[in-house]
Amino acid sequence: MYHQFLNEPMVLDVAKASILTLRLPDDVSDFIVSQAINAPLLEIIVIAEAGIQQNIVIRFQPFMGLKVESLPQSPQAFNTPITRSLGQGFRLYTRMGTAAKFCAAELRRGVSFTLDTTRHLGADNDLIGANSYLTFALQANSKFELVPLEADLRVLHEPKALMVAKALLARHYDYAASSESLAIYMTEIEQVRLELQAFMRGELGQCHASLADEVLRIDPLLLQKQQWLFRTYTHMFERPNYSRAANDVDNTDKLLRKLECYELLASPELILMVDRLMEDET
Repeated sequence: MYHQFLNEPMVLDVAKASILTLRLPDDVSDFIVSQAINAPLLEIIVIAEAGIQQNIVIRFQPFMGLKVESLPQSPQAFNTPITRSLGQGFRLYTRMGTAAKFCAAELRRGVSFTLDTTRHLGADNDLIGANSYLTFALQANSKFELVPLEADLRVLHEPKALMVAKALLARHYDYAASSESLAIYMTEIEQVRLELQAFMRGELGQCHASLADEVLRIDPLLLQKQQWLFRTYTHMFERPNYSRAANDVDNTDKLLRKLECYELLASPELILMVDRLMEDET
């Protein structure tokens, strides 16, 4: 469900202990982190195993950079590792309640976690029937956390402009409403279209091709709905006949009925005078 935020999957062979570092490039501003902070920054899934070697699939946000190195003998401290087997994985999130500026600062330095293999002995405490697992440990005192896939209960929030655009598309408009209401509807659509255009010009829209494609798909639909509202709005002020005022809401049947009432109440001499005037005009 996070396909629109993460890039194409990359397969990595796990041959030895490694350290993976996710870093924010220098040419990317901190503002983009505040926009993408609700989505996972990285996702890893164990997809295959052969003997003691396993393969993992890595996906991360396109504006990030990932570096894989051999695990050094450094004094850097790491948290308690989580164990993952075939078909399992985790996502890297920011900790709840952490300000975006602190997350961006740590991403500038690099968020590291270790990748290692371990084997659990079989029932007879021998290597026969032993299962191989992968362990991941995030650096200590990090503003981020590793969340297993089966425990991921976070709700995904799309960019605000995109959520508002989808809400306006799903709204059922009352096309028989007053002209003031129709004008407000058109203004709302125009405002969200401007926000979508600003999103496309921003860093997040340029980095996330899938989100940009969704904006390009939604914008014409918003334009069609806006055009239909504008057509209904202008039709309210159309003059069906130049001899009538634009705000004349009486229909023809009502006018004919009113004329019949005048004829019943008028004297024969007045009716004859009106008929003669009509003959002179024609």
